[in-house]
This record gives sequence, C-alpha cells and structure tokens, in this order.
Amino acid sequence: MKMKKCVYLLALSFAYLIIASSAYAHLAEIGGVGSEIEFSDFTGQQFEHPDADPFKGWAFVYVKNTSQTAWGDFHFEIYQYDTSDISNVSFIVDSPFEPVSTQTLSNVIVDNDVVGATLDLEFYNDPVLPGQVATFQVYTDNTTNQGNFGLLIYPSVVPEPATILLLSLGGAAILGKRRK
Repeated sequence: MKMKKCVYLLALSFAYLIIASSAYAHLAEIGGVGSEIEFSDFTGQQFEHPDADPFKGWAFVYVKNTSQTAWGDFHFEIYQYDTSDISNVSFIVDSPFEPVSTQTLSNVIVDNDVVGATLDLEFYNDPVLPGQVATFQVYTDNTTNQGNFGLLIYPSVVPEPATILLLSLGGAAILGKRRK
C-alpha cells in the first residue's frame, strides 16, 4: 500500500512540474554568453519574436558595451514586425516577474498603456562600463493577442557631471529670470 502511494505522489509531482514549467517554457534569448549583442553607439537594435503558446515568458538579453561611454539605463520597446496586433502586449514587472539584471537596478519604469509598451531599467549607480558585458531578463505577456511581436533594445549614456552641472545652471538661470 505504501509503495502505491509513493508511486502516486511521484506521478502527481511529475505532472505538477510539467504544468508549472509551461509558464516558463516560453523563452526568448537575444545574444548569448560569448555572443553578446554589441552596442558601439546608442542606436536601437530590433529582434523579431515569433510568439507561441503560452504567449508569455522571459526574454533574456546579453549585451556588450563596445562604445567609449558608460551606460546608465537600458530600454525595451515592443514593436510590430508583421500584421500581428501588439496593442495588448505588455511587460510584467510585479512579483515574481520583476526584471533581473547583472547591474543593480535603481529604477524600473514601465508604460503598458501605449501601443508598443516600453520598459526602462535604470542603473546609474552601477553603470555598464566600456568593454563590460551585461545581462537583462524581462517578462512579456501576449496572452490577449497571441501574435508575433518584436523587441527593440538600446542603452543610454550616463550623463557626464559637467553636463549635469550645465543643465542645472541653465535651469537656475531660467528660474531667476522668471522671478524678476
């Protein structure tokens, strides 16, 4: 009798693992270890994502900074590359699907209200320096439309301290003129 229960529990556990893993079976990998997508400038790169059941899952992005400037954030945008409807494709950032990065994220900004949802990951206190490799993991959900979509990805430069100072002084000068 005990053996029968053990086999039954083992079969149930196996079935649960198969069902539970289906939520994570839909993976998109952009680049890879040893074949990172290189960014020598800040021009976005587009990657088509033929979607399939379960129409939600993780996108893994491997990038290398081949520019001469440190990066302070990384951007993701959904785009349409065929006739599929992308109006309901979204980024999920709530637990347990928070974005993951090799950089220490200071801010996550998501806008799922626009067609072509956007996600910005900020890490200005832990920039990707020239020559460094970084990885990002984001979760997309396309269960409403169940069509194809693409990901546009690109980094942004860390502002130089001199630029920040000039912008601050210019803002202060404008405020000073308004008060007179």
